[in-house]
Amino acid sequence: MKQTVALGTVLLAAAWVLGSANTLRAQDGPAAQDQDAEIDPWAPLRLLEGTWEGVIDGRLGHGTGRRSYEFIHGGRYLVSRHASVRLPQDESPEGDYHRELAVYSYDRERGTIVSREFMVEGFVTTSTCETEPMRFVCTAEAIESGPGMQSRLTVEISNPYQFVEIFELAWPGEELQVYFTNTWTRVPDLQGPW
Repeated sequence: MKQTVALGTVLLAAAWVLGSANTLRAQDGPAAQDQDAEIDPWAPLRLLEGTWEGVIDGRLGHGTGRRSYEFIHGGRYLVSRHASVRLPQDESPEGDYHRELAVYSYDRERGTIVSREFMVEGFVTTSTCETEPMRFVCTAEAIESGPGMQSRLTVEISNPYQFVEIFELAWPGEELQVYFTNTWTRVPDLQGPW
């Protein structure tokens, strides 16, 4: 009798361990599995994964930049790292070096992508993003350290190797105006699949 109870306890424990492992494995799977909808809300952003070099043109003048996009935590979050530089010129006599970190997540309750951008200048922008197959638009809900400011980022993906972004900004009491337009080109993966 004791052996039967012990064997039953062992089998029950084994079933619990296997069930827990499957649950954990499912939680660590791609974010697309979390979606109830048939359409993947991440679709246009998935095209950005990788490293990009860009040409920057805007109110502060011309410059160059580098950016990377990487999915983390089983595909639940997209992280972007950005650095750009403008040499001294008429629009920015002292030049400009800009860095930012952005984290994108999917808010299941609202059914939307949310971005949080942390900029070296001290601004933190939280935006909701509307997505289409080759385009997404992120409109600021809140800008820390920038009360009354508004912003909107539009990303137009031409193909897997190039995209354009348009950043609009409004200071308190003003209308949104184009602040810069960047054209990004994918950096080839020289490691390749070979």
